[in-house]
Amino acid sequence: MSFDLNSISKALNEPNRTESGVDFSGRSLKLDSEQDALPIIEAINACPNLHYLTLTGNTLGVEAAKAIATALSRHPELKVARFSDMFTGRMKTEIPPALSALGDGMIEAGARLSLLDLSDNAFGPIGVEGLAKLLQSEVCSELQELRLNNNGLGITGGRLLAKALSSNTLKLKVFIAGRNRLENDGARALAAVFQSMGSLEELAMPQNGIYHTGIAALSESFRHSPNLEVINLNDNTIGPKGAVSIAAALPRLKKLKSINFGDCLLKSAGAKALAQGIKDHNVLLESIELSHNEIGREACMQMVEALTIQPGAKDRLTRVNLAGNSLGGAANKKIMKDKLGASAELSDGEGSDEEYESESEHSDYQSGASEEDSATEDARHAETSVEEQQDLDRTGIEEVETDIGRFLKDPTLENLNRLGNDVAEVIDAHLQNIKDPESLTVSYVEALCCVWGASEMDSHRKLCRTTIQRAPQQWILANNMLRALQLIKSENKDYKIRWKVPSCYKALAKEIDEAYFPHALRDTLKFFITSKMASLPPEIRSVVEKHPNLYT
Repeated sequence: MSFDLNSISKALNEPNRTESGVDFSGRSLKLDSEQDALPIIEAINACPNLHYLTLTGNTLGVEAAKAIATALSRHPELKVARFSDMFTGRMKTEIPPALSALGDGMIEAGARLSLLDLSDNAFGPIGVEGLAKLLQSEVCSELQELRLNNNGLGITGGRLLAKALSSNTLKLKVFIAGRNRLENDGARALAAVFQSMGSLEELAMPQNGIYHTGIAALSESFRHSPNLEVINLNDNTIGPKGAVSIAAALPRLKKLKSINFGDCLLKSAGAKALAQGIKDHNVLLESIELSHNEIGREACMQMVEALTIQPGAKDRLTRVNLAGNSLGGAANKKIMKDKLGASAELSDGEGSDEEYESESEHSDYQSGASEEDSATEDARHAETSVEEQQDLDRTGIEEVETDIGRFLKDPTLENLNRLGNDVAEVIDAHLQNIKDPESLTVSYVEALCCVWGASEMDSHRKLCRTTIQRAPQQWILANNMLRALQLIKSENKDYKIRWKVPSCYKALAKEIDEAYFPHALRDTLKFFITSKMASLPPEIRSVVEKHPNLYT
């Protein structure tokens, strides 16, 4: 691939251009090394006013990210960083150090971003670790748009993100975080941040498994966001209770133009609550998405009335989607169509009018009951899982009485010595009975740490090599090693550290620079050790400080 840098420079300096930058979107480049990243680096260096950098649709490794970061460190004028879909095929644990490197480059430059897009990068909670420093820095002090769609954040990632955002005086206008399974706890954590900001104009959090309690927290934040124009909570379970909370915030939302509550199980009661709020507070919406919400014909008609009661509604409304609900007969639909004009989308739902109406008539808060039923069902699953686990534990009682079982349960030097000289072979044979690949990796990492923690004289290189070889995916291995070394928290409340962690760091220092040790795993561990150094327990930090190869 070749680039005419003179042409690039000339194009970037055209007098009619109001914004210049570098765009490598959609190239499908696999960038592992500095050499691989050279075309991007050269384009950045050739751009005198780098207002934007777009790397969407390529895949960056750690070394390539570091090289690009060096180029970015010379561009304080950078305003827009579009880094979506940028780590395809990478281990999750490669992403934090790559993100951190790019962030460090912008921090060194003294850039002030207005837009940061990291959507469609499945980095999960540990990715937020690599992002936190950037979000907390002056680079993001003027940030207006943050796009984190489809990042697999989960509840833990949502909390970590909220913590990072709350440590900076941000005034975000746009926040996008769909498809992240934030659930109620993640939504509540972020709602507190939004409430403090009070600056949002657009909020999109579709497909996050949020129920009415999380919706209530978000609704409270809406009351403190008077400039809010767009709310998208599609495919969460708002229900009637959540709809009541949102309706209560409407008096403060004088600029609200667009609502997307499709597939939110509003039911008739929820739709009526929203309709009443829209009507009472003269909310002049331009578009509303309420499809597939099990809304009956009476509630649909009330919504249409609320949307069209103000003069000029036909000219103002661009889209009103009530498809997939019960709209009644042809006469009802004609009335709705006449009132809504071209904005109407009114195809019928699969259920009958009688089904939807009877549900709302019997219980205005049927959705709340459904949530309780769902919670009960989740509890049953949890109880079953515990019972199954107890069964598994009981089946292992005899096994624990063997030498290997005794050692893995109580990893002392005495119990280790009982295994003889071929510790790696004994453990390998013992663990090969585990069929699930991820569980196998977890067990190997725990066994390795038990050995490392029990014996400071021998780092058992063979067992370390076997642990690495047995891992089906390197990101699973890295995630479990980070957890075992107390560099990240376990989301499993039953997870227990049985081994001496400081001794594990001593052993790791002997292995981490060996040729067999994966380069990406080495970079990931060093990144987390370095970033967590100040917060490590004193007994661990004192060991790490004696082994610079763990963090430099």
